[in-house]
Amino acid sequence: MNRTNNLFKWIAALLLLVELAACGSLFPKGTRVNWSELTLSAAPGANQNSPVAVDVVMVLDDAMLARVTELTAAKWFGARADLQKTFPQSLSYLSWELVPGQTIRVPSSAIGSPRVAAVLVFANYTTPGANRVRVEDLKGPIVARFDAQSFDVSAASR
Repeated sequence: MNRTNNLFKWIAALLLLVELAACGSLFPKGTRVNWSELTLSAAPGANQNSPVAVDVVMVLDDAMLARVTELTAAKWFGARADLQKTFPQSLSYLSWELVPGQTIRVPSSAIGSPRVAAVLVFANYTTPGANRVRVEDLKGPIVARFDAQSFDVSAASR
């Protein structure tokens, strides 16, 4: 009888491990954000010489990723508060506003190193366009450069 109980315990433990692995609890899904620093740099004539709002959005699941990647920056900035309130476990974001000529350095401690489905940077330009960039695969020091009508994000050269 004792041998049978031990067998049932082992089977139960094995089934629990399989279930944890299947739901992602044992082996978390997603890409780990691995940025040592984020530098936001607005050129002197950035955003047609107007302040530019910038959000770094950490999307935590695939369902939210499908929703957020459909948004232009203008739509993101209009919907972000409602999305955060409605789906608090699906995304988080950090916000800044830069004036032309300004540079902000954000330490990695402010960003953390979560596992994400994606990271997007949205810039609220006065000119139309998607004004978003997907950046979760970048590593090390990251630089976002904001020009008159567009922006780019890349790993900084060392």
